[in-house]
Amino acid sequence: MSSLPAIKLIPLEPHKVSSPPPPTDLRSRFIIEFFQSQSLAPKTRLAYERELKRFTDWTDKPWSAIAPRQIAQYKAHLLEIGLAQASVNRALCTIKSFFGWLHKAYPDSVPINPTATVELEKLPVPEARDLSDEQIALLWQAIEQLGATKLRDAALLAVLLSGLREEEACNLNINDYDGVRLHIRKAKDDSTGTVPLAPWAKTKLEAYLAQRLETEGELLNESPMFLSVGHNSLGKRLGYQGLYYAIKKLGKLAGIENLTPHQLRHTFATMLMLKQMDSIHARTLTRHKSESSFKRYAKRAMAVAAEQAFFGAIGEENR
Repeated sequence: MSSLPAIKLIPLEPHKVSSPPPPTDLRSRFIIEFFQSQSLAPKTRLAYERELKRFTDWTDKPWSAIAPRQIAQYKAHLLEIGLAQASVNRALCTIKSFFGWLHKAYPDSVPINPTATVELEKLPVPEARDLSDEQIALLWQAIEQLGATKLRDAALLAVLLSGLREEEACNLNINDYDGVRLHIRKAKDDSTGTVPLAPWAKTKLEAYLAQRLETEGELLNESPMFLSVGHNSLGKRLGYQGLYYAIKKLGKLAGIENLTPHQLRHTFATMLMLKQMDSIHARTLTRHKSESSFKRYAKRAMAVAAEQAFFGAIGEENR
């Protein structure tokens, strides 16, 4: 009898088990829906996205399991990692806005707003960085030292001293000036509106527009109000960087260190309060949505008025 062939064992390859895909964070669909329901400016949306990501990285709890305790712990966490109080408040405002929407949209899942009992950090009222009358006079003297940009920069200075933000000035078109006021159609936090111009400001702006008309022959309604004179952007809309450097140059010529365009807006707001304008009217002109953010100008105006009253009381001129 022939021997049987040897049995050869063929090892089987281990069964390859594919790793399951990572679980989808179901919380994200609510965040997407939140943004779809809101009308946020692009920069605001980016800031909200960043803060909501920070929160979801901190906790893996579902939205329905978030209680006031977790919000308080999150606030403590933000302070512990060294965030400034203003940054902590921005983070909390985002969370408050989101949970406020979530509570209204899904009251069965989120029956209470867990952020309602957590307060923002109390911040000191920031100082207004307004310029003195003497510094403003020095800026107008510096304008006279300019060459080709003299009329443009005079008009730019006039517009900024009328309370416009830097981006608002850059976004102006020819048809945004109606001979009396400027129409602000693009603004931070949708703070659009109109800004009346004082006679001296209209004179500066109209002198620049007259020069433009003489040079260009025609000014189209949608043409930029302020044009760049840079080599790479000659004749195009003046951008923030060009505006910033124009004002910095004026500050240098005037001997005002570290001058920023926003100080001109501070000067306008403080002037309104020094003229004892009703704060509601003043805020309408500056287009501040928050009364708290406007307090700095009232505080500054009161300090200036008190000092003037002091020197008047002792029979001396203001120092």
